[in-house]
Formats: sequence, C-alpha cells, structure tokens
Amino acid sequence: MTKGNYINIALNEGNTPIYRFTQIKWLLDSIMQKNNTLLSPRKWNDPFENALAREIRLSRPDGSTSPHPLRNRVYGQCWTLTPETDAFWRMYAPHGDGVRLRSTVRKVYQSLERSQDLHAISCFIGRVQYKTEKEITASWANQQFVGQGTRGHVETLLLKRMEFQPESEVRLLYLDPHNTDYGDVFSYKIKPSSMILILEVTLDPRMTDSLFDTYKSILLSAGFAGEINKSTLYRAPKITLTI
Repeated sequence: MTKGNYINIALNEGNTPIYRFTQIKWLLDSIMQKNNTLLSPRKWNDPFENALAREIRLSRPDGSTSPHPLRNRVYGQCWTLTPETDAFWRMYAPHGDGVRLRSTVRKVYQSLERSQDLHAISCFIGRVQYKTEKEITASWANQQFVGQGTRGHVETLLLKRMEFQPESEVRLLYLDPHNTDYGDVFSYKIKPSSMILILEVTLDPRMTDSLFDTYKSILLSAGFAGEINKSTLYRAPKITLTI
C-alpha cells in the first residue's frame, strides 16, 4: 500500500475504526463463503453518484462520442466513521434484522489489496468529501479527473452533496485495470492473513434477546472469532430515585 491508495485519508489513520451497517443474512453469507462483496455504483440510489461514468462522454476527432472507458469497471463498499445512529439501523435494516460491523481503515483496505496482484492501480480506500452541487458539477465540467487513470476515476466516487454529510462515509473501491465488467457485483476471497477483517459484530437493538442468542450461536459455529454483542441504543435506563 502507498499513500496513493489512501484518498483523503492519512497513512497514520490506518487504525481508525470504521463501521458498516447491513443485514445479518449478508454477514452470514460472507463468513460462510469467506469473501467480501462490492457493488457497482449502478446500484446506488443517489443520481449524483458515479456521474462521470453515467453521464460524461468522451469526444472523438470525428465528432462522435463514447462512454467513459472505466464506466463499468469500478465497484465500491460503503463504511462510516459514525459508530451508530437510529437512522442507520432503520435505513439498512428496516425489518429489525440488522448488524453493525466494526473494523479499521487498514484491515478493510488490506483485505482487498492482498487479493489482487495489481493492487497498486486497482485498490483504494477513501473518505468521502461533501460539497455543494455547484462545486461538484464544476469539478466535472473542468474534467479534472479524466486524465488521472484509475485513481482519478475512483475519486469521482468520493464526492457527495452536502445534504449527505451526516453519513461520514469511507469507501472501499476496486477498479479492474483489465477492462472487465463483472456486472453489478464483484466478490473477492478473503485470504487467511486477512480473515480477522471484522473485529466486532453488533446486532440490531430491536432484536429480541432469544433471537440475539440464536444468531450469536450461528456466528460462532460459522467460525467468527470477533466480539459479538447487541446494541443498547433502545435499552431503557435503570433509574433509582431516592425519596
């Protein structure tokens, strides 16, 4: 890993905790398959996401245009610097079957880096920068990213509008340099040296204690070796009043 693979993140921030909210079924599948899965930005909801790949076309000398050559070759996974919010639980697990994963910037990046031979030009992790719509469109207009290869393209995925700032996102990004389109999903195997990718699993605060115990047993049986607990976000405080 070099400084160029960390974007908007200093090298000494490698131990910074980051969190990912998802559904328990996806975590169990990842553990059983020993892999990690990234999604194409085509699956992301915000219309401003991956605008370079979706909208910007390159001009040819004859006047014709073509899609950006990297448009279908980048994949990402979203993490956050924010430990917990009510909104995260309800957004990512509306049915109360959520899980929060805790790792670090370095562990998440290295899990991808160690799976790829050309990691120096294909694997990145970066902190999202939040800007006004005007600032973002101005960046696209001067095409500051177009000539910067794979790094320049993944940087377009680290710009979001100010309205999304509470998300405090950090993104793991992969761009295949061999012009390969994997469809909507790119998965990579987690090598044994990277298996301790997840340090802690926190289950949904809306989950019953009996269901929590069941999932904890399943996680342990599946080989998860990290800490397992349940969020106390909605736990009523125990207050004793002396009269």
